Amino acid sequence: MVAPIPAMAAAAAVTGTLRLGTQVINPAFRPLGALAQELAAVDIVSGGRLEIGIGAGYAESEVTSLGLRFPRAADRIRDVGRFLDVLPRLFAGEEITEDERPGGREWGRLNGFRLEPTPPQGASVPLMVGGNGNRLLAVAAQRAGTVQLVGFTPRPGGPDYGAFSHEGLADRIAHVRTAAGNRFRDIELSVLVQVAGVAPDPATVVSALRSVSSGEMTAEQVLASPFVQLASSTAEVCDGITALSERHGVTYITVFDGRSEGFDSVVTRLANH
Repeated sequence: MVAPIPAMAAAAAVTGTLRLGTQVINPAFRPLGALAQELAAVDIVSGGRLEIGIGAGYAESEVTSLGLRFPRAADRIRDVGRFLDVLPRLFAGEEITEDERPGGREWGRLNGFRLEPTPPQGASVPLMVGGNGNRLLAVAAQRAGTVQLVGFTPRPGGPDYGAFSHEGLADRIAHVRTAAGNRFRDIELSVLVQVAGVAPDPATVVSALRSVSSGEMTAEQVLASPFVQLASSTAEVCDGITALSERHGVTYITVFDGRSEGFDSVVTRLANH
């Protein structure tokens, strides 16, 4: 894919109100200090329109193809927590030296590092975490402003779609609520929509998805999922998104380029209501 940070900077140069965010950046790709510096530059050139989305990553080949080490899951989740803790402090202008871990200082840990100039949003820069597993969602619930549910968990034999239904989404939200405690009321809930938009025959569109072609789910089950917002009319899609908000409290959705034909009409209709 196109590298996200220069793409956001390019978008910032030709827009005045559009917010700019990563969906979602993988800590395994960049040392924390270097990433903070690049993200701060986007916040500066955009006049404070940056949003930071972070994930633990699951595609090992994306990391190893760059010649980088692919950490185990526990380490990747720990790194997400570290980024969530440190990035707002750096954006606030704090100079940071991280504690050494047992066995010596880890590569990439900060030692008297600070950002100059301080980004416009400071410590209030919005933070989002996307995921599905218990440990990652707990980290997100305790630190992020937006928690994005993705509906599946990567497994060695293929994705586990156990959370792809409305019941599954409700279970994941309940886990976030428990982990967040009193701060749950301040969290924005989001879903990553796999297919969205308007199509004459939605069942044919979703039949190409891996979850259907593999026989793990039927086309009807996929179309009934909160992670698919696809129908034969704009009004039907809008009704589905409204129901997602009313049933689950979800107010933030992300759709994929190339899997969201006709979604502009949905955005227009919802904006006018």
